[in-house]
Amino acid sequence: MSDRFYMQMVQATGWAPGYKNTSTIEEYKSRFGSTKRRKSMSWTDEKKQEVIDMYVGEEPTPENSMEIVADIAEQVEESPNGVRMILTKAGVYVRKTPAAKSSGGSGGGGRVSVADAQSSLTNALNDAGQEVDSAIVSKLTGKAAVYFTTIVNNLNN
Repeated sequence: MSDRFYMQMVQATGWAPGYKNTSTIEEYKSRFGSTKRRKSMSWTDEKKQEVIDMYVGEEPTPENSMEIVADIAEQVEESPNGVRMILTKAGVYVRKTPAAKSSGGSGGGGRVSVADAQSSLTNALNDAGQEVDSAIVSKLTGKAAVYFTTIVNNLNN
């Protein structure tokens, strides 16, 4: 059952079966201000423009943009996500630059064809004047072949 049910029972009869909280309606109101939820007000055009002007006036950068939004949200008594939404729709929000994605490995980027990687390793070894054992090269994965190709090319240069 919800708190509302228990609060109505406590208010009407003074008790409720299974109700764990011993506080009364008055104690609840004094603690939380009211038994009703705060109704959020819709964004007016004036309020949107005020938020946009406040944001632009702070001269945001990618490093401090989130803090500025949090401060503005506190001043206008709205959620930071709501303020960010208004700023994004207006086209003035400065996003934080995302971190570079890690490829998970130390070599190269993206997928490579195993056959292409093995042939490039074979070519690099031939350019270095080394004898190529095709049985070993054929067992290498694409990433391993790219890795060894990079090493051999660096040694050649």
